[in-house]
Amino acid sequence: MDKSIEESDMTGTAVRLSKISKGYGTSQVLRDIDLGVDAGEFMTLVGPSGCGKSTLLKILAGLDQPDRGLIEIGGEIANQFRPSKRNIAMVFQSYALYPHMRVRDNLAMPLIMANLPFAARMPLIGRLVPGTSARRRQINTTVGEVSKALGIEALLERKPSELSGGQRQRVALGRAMVRQPGVFLMDEPLSNLDAALRTQVRTELVELQRRLKATFVYVTHDQVEAMTMSGRIAVMMDGAIVQVATPAEIYAAPADIRVARFIGSPPINILPADIGHQGEVRLFGEGQALRTNLTPGDNAQIGIRPEDVIVVAQTTLGSAFPHEGSIRLVENLGNEVILHLILVGDRQAEVTARLPQREWAAIRESCSEPSLVRVGLPQQRFLVFGSTGCRAQTEEVQHSRRLGVVS
Repeated sequence: MDKSIEESDMTGTAVRLSKISKGYGTSQVLRDIDLGVDAGEFMTLVGPSGCGKSTLLKILAGLDQPDRGLIEIGGEIANQFRPSKRNIAMVFQSYALYPHMRVRDNLAMPLIMANLPFAARMPLIGRLVPGTSARRRQINTTVGEVSKALGIEALLERKPSELSGGQRQRVALGRAMVRQPGVFLMDEPLSNLDAALRTQVRTELVELQRRLKATFVYVTHDQVEAMTMSGRIAVMMDGAIVQVATPAEIYAAPADIRVARFIGSPPINILPADIGHQGEVRLFGEGQALRTNLTPGDNAQIGIRPEDVIVVAQTTLGSAFPHEGSIRLVENLGNEVILHLILVGDRQAEVTARLPQREWAAIRESCSEPSLVRVGLPQQRFLVFGSTGCRAQTEEVQHSRRLGVVS
């Protein structure tokens, strides 16, 4: 058998998917997926429901077969490997625990199936099979180590029906851990937990992955889970991977407008724009001190995060706050507020702003008319997208007034 959990660093295994495609009838679920996961990395697949992320996880696990493409696990082509031969353990959304077995037996079952011949598993004759007692002692040792690592030692004699959701999740994770796999696959494992418990288990999973140095491939539609847990994120849309990057890069520099819209809460503001004859960005018909590589006349879109929108009292003067905004809704979140604004003018664009509570309190004290404020949209925080949805390269325009734009 493998060495103990404490003796092993359970170093993860690298995974590479090349040109993976999968369809069901006339529906194409996956389209030429290329993805590399480094050994010991926490990679999250995130995207809206139906984008293909769970199908991709099942293909990696061997529970489904791709129509074409290669699966490499630890440098070996694994397309024809059975699930049991892929050195992978999967944690399901539903936990999939045996309801009639104690926690101890649920944890031990993968090791029993892998290390004891059929005869040795029999209740009466199993003890007569040579080597069975030593193997069972090793299995019990491993179960004890895993239960200690997960803090579920006191639960070993209980059945799943006697456990809370968080406890069941730990047992399901422990059942994967006892095999000491090279790769852990997790399909929305926290979706059945309440918000407070989800936060707690999320932290525990990250700490566990770092301690084990194992490779985690994690599927979720929850962007908070993806942003807080991952080393890198693969954003999936319509069966394709749109962007793979660190959480910080995904948020600050989305490669596609779909990524920008999906990542971030509240969602990014998207405003209509156009490109002037010298490539300058024009917002609400007014030139900005930004130039792009887009074609003049292109119908562009500008994205700006809610926390980057500046809101001040209506009485504030200055070219940095050129827009008048009417407050449609205020969401009070305690330490901050979300303002839903309508910009007054020829184009009544809707904008969401995120402010610290103290700033909002100061604005209310200064406002002569509580429902009206001044709004600034700092151009250095603009993300410009072309008509294809791809983010454009931008640069600040020098000598902007010669170009007839407003800096």
